[in-house]
Amino acid sequence: MADRAYARLKRDIIEARLRPGTVLSDSALAEQYEMSRTPVREAINNLRREGLVVVLPKRGTFVKPLDFGEIHDLYTLRTLVEPEAAVLASQRSTEGELTELEELSALSTDPDVEKLVLNERNSRLHVRIAELSGISLLATTVRAIHEEIERCLNLRRELGRPYKAVNHGRLVDAIMTRDEVVIRSTALSGIERARDHMMSVLTRHSGVAGESDS
Repeated sequence: MADRAYARLKRDIIEARLRPGTVLSDSALAEQYEMSRTPVREAINNLRREGLVVVLPKRGTFVKPLDFGEIHDLYTLRTLVEPEAAVLASQRSTEGELTELEELSALSTDPDVEKLVLNERNSRLHVRIAELSGISLLATTVRAIHEEIERCLNLRRELGRPYKAVNHGRLVDAIMTRDEVVIRSTALSGIERARDHMMSVLTRHSGVAGESDS
């Protein structure tokens, strides 16, 4: 039950059904998830350790607000780790694994699928590239980065400004060339373009994004 509560609450946060700044009540969530309060409390504690939930003394427990500086820093971290993950993936992947990346890329831009699903597939593609680097800590880092970015993308969707990924095909094509210069350049340009779009939309809607005061 604790695992179920954790998975459900985490997806509700990442998919922006629980928006940044939302108060979390263990009793209300227990009723909604049809379980006791104990596994919900455990899920909240686990997500607090992961940084998706914050506890403010004398105020309560909340879905982590968006901090624009932190989001900007996440994209900076992406520029440091994802181009190298893509280079390593190009060097260490089999032909079958490269074909898998092509398939994931196509799934992440399918025009017939709702944006919520596309955003999850977007995360899955970037994490899979990191997994193919062969460095487990790198994959864990990229996964954590993209969980937060997926949350932001889903909030964009709620604000009526869904993000359309256009770089995935280019990135996978670059990885398949196995040319380090091309891979790094393609990865960096896609990350910078995504950062510019994200910051523009969230700044414009800062009143409803639930940003942090810090």
